[in-house]
Amino acid sequence: MSILSVLVKAIVGGVAVVGFAALGTAGHPKRFAGLFAAAPSVALASLAMTVALKGPAATVPYAQGMLIGSAGMLAYCLLSLYLIDRLHALAGSILSWLAWLAVAGGLYLALER
Repeated sequence: MSILSVLVKAIVGGVAVVGFAALGTAGHPKRFAGLFAAAPSVALASLAMTVALKGPAATVPYAQGMLIGSAGMLAYCLLSLYLIDRLHALAGSILSWLAWLAVAGGLYLALER
């Protein structure tokens, strides 16, 4: 990876972080601002640079991995809302993480050929 591609990736990522942070702070509650700022902007910057450097076909595995991971994250978030109140923070977090692993791992094994 050349210095120019790293520089462009940093600039694209920075602009995306600022954009998603603005989106996150515009909504309520404000606690989602960090979530909107970090993950989507880094993912979009990585995909944009992969398209620019390697072409659209090279982004397919990355995009598939992001979709599989997001399904696991959704399972984690929904389950942790329920479990942390009932089992306390540590046990609820561990079980929710295991749910993420089961969903993301199961989808990966089922869909990746």
